[in-house]
Amino acid sequence: MSWVLLLTLAAFAGPYEEGVEAMKRKDFATAERLLSQAAHSDITNAAAFWELGWAYWMQDDFAGATEAWQTVERLDPDRPELAHWLGSSRARQGLEKPAPPGQVPLEADGLSVSFAAAGDTMMGSDLRKGSRGLAPGNGEVIFADVADVFQAADVAFVNIEGPLADGLPSTKCGPTSTSCYAFRTPTRYTAALTSAGIDLVSLANNHAFDLGAAGQQSSMDALDAVGIAHAGRYGDVGRLSVGEVSIAMVAAHSGSCCLNVNDLAEVQAAVALADAEADIVILSFHGGAEGSGARHVPGKLEIAWGEHRGDVRALARAAIDAGADLVLGHGPHVLRAMEVYRGRLVAYSLGNFTGYKQFGRSGGYGGTTVILEAELAANGVLRSARLRPIALDADSVPKPDPTGLGLAHVRELSASDFPETGVSVAEDGTLSWR
Repeated sequence: MSWVLLLTLAAFAGPYEEGVEAMKRKDFATAERLLSQAAHSDITNAAAFWELGWAYWMQDDFAGATEAWQTVERLDPDRPELAHWLGSSRARQGLEKPAPPGQVPLEADGLSVSFAAAGDTMMGSDLRKGSRGLAPGNGEVIFADVADVFQAADVAFVNIEGPLADGLPSTKCGPTSTSCYAFRTPTRYTAALTSAGIDLVSLANNHAFDLGAAGQQSSMDALDAVGIAHAGRYGDVGRLSVGEVSIAMVAAHSGSCCLNVNDLAEVQAAVALADAEADIVILSFHGGAEGSGARHVPGKLEIAWGEHRGDVRALARAAIDAGADLVLGHGPHVLRAMEVYRGRLVAYSLGNFTGYKQFGRSGGYGGTTVILEAELAANGVLRSARLRPIALDADSVPKPDPTGLGLAHVRELSASDFPETGVSVAEDGTLSWR
């Protein structure tokens, strides 16, 4: 080997290794400079362009990330997770110049569409517990006592916690961890969703990557196979129609998988793009702090497990200003207030709906929830709404709750947190607003 070639290889190794170290230190500007030098010293080295793409991504330079990863696509098309992150980068690049938001109509007009929505839904997991963590059959028992509410709606929604996948490994939690949760629900459990009448789901939450990008793709593929619309990773918009009315849903979380609840401009851009094509736009968000101490909407940045989980009041209102017509929140694992802002309904947290043998069991606030029913005009204005009180049994299976405790929670929280715009909740669950 010639000295010239050896010196060339040494020049490549130095900047590349130093660039990787700079990435670890989160000095992304330095990493970009070093990795760019390394990549252009050897334009056939896919690893250098892969890392360079991440340096751009972490600085919100999505045009740069897309260009770097397109080079990887040419050099190493089978690189794991390349398709996922290149697609996400292209989608984020498309949000940099959003369509301008239109006017928000305040008077109901046109046809009506009925919705039924519930919160965090995890239909059992075979990680760690194996078959003991799964409901019998295809999980239909989970929805048996509440399916009629979803089936009666034109569009039924839940937030799916944990990937739908068969046998994919998870490296999220250590073997002895007692405070880390990772889920894997077999793909056959889509049968439980379809039999219950679920039409639309969110895949944007802190369990979206329990099995990595492959798990998120598996969820999308499984839902596509049974005709359930979904929104999750960047560029993934849930689309469906009810008669002549077109509906689109975008979904946000605080992780890198999806639209970021902390980036209002990004969420507004995605909403505005969806609004340009659909009559009714839904924002699903997984945000806010967690647990019994997080029942109230504080109107400021919330943090859970050290992660910024957004100022969800600012998020919801910014989304509506950009064209969203219904905002469905989840993530705190408890019910939160509801308000009507500019004629649009915001549910700040629909609480737990089921965490089969894992979370949200009876007792405390986590075992009390609701199903939200709402009727929207074709232009998105709220016409009517009602809450169905639900309690979770010892296995976290939802059942109708004759005590109506969920109604009392939403009534109390809405009056406290939104005295001007919060909903009022009648004894039969009917909502009213100013």
